[in-house]
Amino acid sequence: MVLIENIIDEAISRGASDIHLLNGLKPILRIARDLVEISEIDPMDEGTLYEIYDYIVRGNVVKDEIYKKERKLDTSLVWKDTRLRVNVSYSMDFPVFTMRIINNELPPYEKLGLPEVIKTITYQPQGVILVTGKTNSGKSTTLNALIDEINTKQNKKILTLESPIEYKHTSKKSIIIQKEIGPGKDSLTYSDGVKNALREDCDILVIRRNS
Repeated sequence: MVLIENIIDEAISRGASDIHLLNGLKPILRIARDLVEISEIDPMDEGTLYEIYDYIVRGNVVKDEIYKKERKLDTSLVWKDTRLRVNVSYSMDFPVFTMRIINNELPPYEKLGLPEVIKTITYQPQGVILVTGKTNSGKSTTLNALIDEINTKQNKKILTLESPIEYKHTSKKSIIIQKEIGPGKDSLTYSDGVKNALREDCDILVIRRNS
């Protein structure tokens, strides 16, 4: 098993929400708001960081070009049955990794503590719902729980535009189509995705992007 897989397994077993990998430091996990290092693993060095980069990019030329040109990369990774949202950036010319562990199961809408009026709004024939907030405030969880609520109880065609896709939905009472945005992905830009959505006869368009 390669090192990054050991790190992910350790993060999952400890109930971490994020993994931070930086040059010169041991892997660091965010657990219930605290930053906790994995003491059993050696500090990251240049060779190890680039091995992890190769593991994540997996020879994808487009991803490699984006990272080298834009000095950052947003992508996703699947290990066993767990999905991770991965951001790769630079610090002092070394790769820096921030990996968000995505829970496999969404909490039911009722567990989010949101006003009942929000659920009522999803039954309106038209309108806009904005889900905003600071980092780690639960934006993605809330948005995807709303999608799942509609998917379960309403007969709609739902189209999502995401970068990257985090939760994978399956069609239930609704039809749901998820598209990833970016070079080499399902749609090159959000603008292209929105324009094409007008031709796809969707009832609900969801646009989710990381700030």
